[in-house]
Amino acid sequence: MSAIFGETLTFGQANGPDIRLRVTGDEFYARYETLDGFTAVSDTDRGFFCYGYLHNGVLVSSGVPVTSPPPAGTVRHLRETLAVRNGRFEARRSRIRPAGARTSNASVLTFGPSQGLLEGRRLANGTVRGLTILVEFQDVRTTVTQADVSDMLNGPNYTRNGNFSSAREYFRTVSTGKLDYSNDVVGPFRLSQNRAFYINNLLVKEALDLAVASGVNLTHYDSRGEGILDALNIMYAGQTQYEGDLWPHNSTIDLRYGAISTNLYLLTSAGRSSADLSIGTFCHENGHLLCRFPDMYDYGAVNREGDGVQSAGIGSYCLMGSGNHLNSGRTPSPVCAYLRDLVGWCNTEIILNTAPSAMAVHADYDTVLKFKTNAPNEYFIVENRSKIGLDQHLPASGLAVYHCDTMGSNEFQQGTGQRHYQCALLQADGNTDLEHNVNQGDGTDLFSAVNGVALSHATTPSTRLWSGADSGLVISDVDVPDVRIGFRIGAAATAPSVHGENLTPTTIPDKKAAGISSKIRMGAAGTVKRLVASLNITHTYIGDLLIELTGPSGTKAVLHNRAGGGTDNLVQSFDSASVTSMAGFLGQGAEGDWVLKVSDLEGQDVGTLNRWSIDLTVDADAGTTAGEASPLLAIPDNNSAGVSSSIELTRAGTVGQLKVAVDITHTYVGDLRIELVSPGGRSVVLHSQLGGGQDNLVVTYDSAAPLSPLSALNGQAMQGHWTLRVVDAAAVDVGTLNKWSLAVTPAL
Repeated sequence: MSAIFGETLTFGQANGPDIRLRVTGDEFYARYETLDGFTAVSDTDRGFFCYGYLHNGVLVSSGVPVTSPPPAGTVRHLRETLAVRNGRFEARRSRIRPAGARTSNASVLTFGPSQGLLEGRRLANGTVRGLTILVEFQDVRTTVTQADVSDMLNGPNYTRNGNFSSAREYFRTVSTGKLDYSNDVVGPFRLSQNRAFYINNLLVKEALDLAVASGVNLTHYDSRGEGILDALNIMYAGQTQYEGDLWPHNSTIDLRYGAISTNLYLLTSAGRSSADLSIGTFCHENGHLLCRFPDMYDYGAVNREGDGVQSAGIGSYCLMGSGNHLNSGRTPSPVCAYLRDLVGWCNTEIILNTAPSAMAVHADYDTVLKFKTNAPNEYFIVENRSKIGLDQHLPASGLAVYHCDTMGSNEFQQGTGQRHYQCALLQADGNTDLEHNVNQGDGTDLFSAVNGVALSHATTPSTRLWSGADSGLVISDVDVPDVRIGFRIGAAATAPSVHGENLTPTTIPDKKAAGISSKIRMGAAGTVKRLVASLNITHTYIGDLLIELTGPSGTKAVLHNRAGGGTDNLVQSFDSASVTSMAGFLGQGAEGDWVLKVSDLEGQDVGTLNRWSIDLTVDADAGTTAGEASPLLAIPDNNSAGVSSSIELTRAGTVGQLKVAVDITHTYVGDLRIELVSPGGRSVVLHSQLGGGQDNLVVTYDSAAPLSPLSALNGQAMQGHWTLRVVDAAAVDVGTLNKWSLAVTPAL
């Protein structure tokens, strides 16, 4: 099925001008509204859309075209009764039955009855050759050519119109080369009727008859020698028509041509011109047609699942949800790890149950990270969905955690033991917006930069089974979004505590602002998460004393400022968890000299610093130091000077690992050259005019990656100014350096 979620679309009218309507629904049932909210009804007798009104719960045409002012008393946002909607759905389904869909009590669910997948002939692996037929109507022609469509479906380096790749390369990518799906394109052939006729008359047979009559040999498209046409795609002229039989869909049709029978087909549009071509819908529908993927969204408000409530399912986080619409269909979301695993595209299965920690690698489509449970068919999958590559247009960036049950249905948003999703994204913000149909995803859905426990039986969302029992899965200490996201399985790692002390008694000179300084050298690498300084001072008037602590980075905090009046002695601990002046130490490097300065600012009373100590809770990682800049610098066109932006790191040490994240808006990334210069003056080229006409560059470079140019900076000094230089080396296209960041893990 091909669902639309409140999108504004252009519709042709047989007897009127093209109009813009807001649409929600699928090929079985849909609602149409004008941009100001009035319900529209397609009036086939008049040949245009009219304002609608309700008569006994049924929407009927008023006869007044929506291009005219609405009749007096017309009500916005009308809805038919559930009984009427169900009746319309069943009538449509009897004409266009979704291939392999489950039928039960006159309901159709987003359900995969074949171990999570749709039933029917599956062609998810190997070399598959499809047939794509272009057709025109008597009244609607196209400038889209065979070559245009063939390039979109098959091109090895296709990026036209901002598409991420061709359809063939998309499936090669997400299947890690297991599915090589190409198409022969024929036509365009002229159909016998005007476009409006085919809203209620399926054009598939007529199109295939024309192709066969032209000499197309259907035996070329039977890869298994079973006498069945592997893949039939029909693309009609003009903009997509989200009405009746022209609504993009896949289904079955039983036709026979000699020794070859038809099975599954896809019907969609080729657009008004080649500028309309995008791969999203084609890939989504062929996910059904070839791989037998079920839809991962709720089919809508029709009362098919018993509650009449619409939900978003997995949203835009999968091709088979609404992810085929990302970037206007030009950069569809990958097939999620749940479906890739079901169809056999993941050769490597990493079981998380016994692992203390794991690393989720972005675009490692051959691997699935799985936590198994004791419940049949129920488990969790973890996947890196950072905004890179095919994920660059997702609403969120980070670690995705899916709660999976092959016997569930993404029609069931209730989340109970009996009624729950087949694959539910555990939304990090706990808002369950997808279940409540608030959106198709937002910026807080994924887990990123979590210190401590991110998910457990006690969190919201939780990792409890659908029955409510504890699954045993605990995820903690999640890294920032990147090519690699590390995380722990189980409770968060206990941050190490480091103790240092100075036991040398030192007399505090009376009325001397210079006072005394006492030093403790800490050898622990890492950054400070908590600091406790404990002092033992003998003095007959502590109101005379000023006490300051200075960290290795030069950060200072006043611990005691002449408080306490004539009280004797100061034996006290100062904790960064409660002393606000010490907050500046948090996140600073722990290693180096910590200096305590004690001054007696008044005469007469005297004393001694007997001893003092420091207890540091140090971040459990290797002490990564990071910086970020958001310069929003316009990159001058065809100018070798380019632009530069710097980030200063204050921590001493040498580079062990270096990550650089870059966010650049640009209409032709093949113009760009990007260079990073270390504080010591050594430079490396990160990007050298690659990517051709692709838009924008949002990418993370990691010195740990194979053949990474950043590896040349390992061993360089960390401290100082790091500079990013961006040059646009060719004319016409322009862009902006939005932001960039640097994360350095010191060498041990």
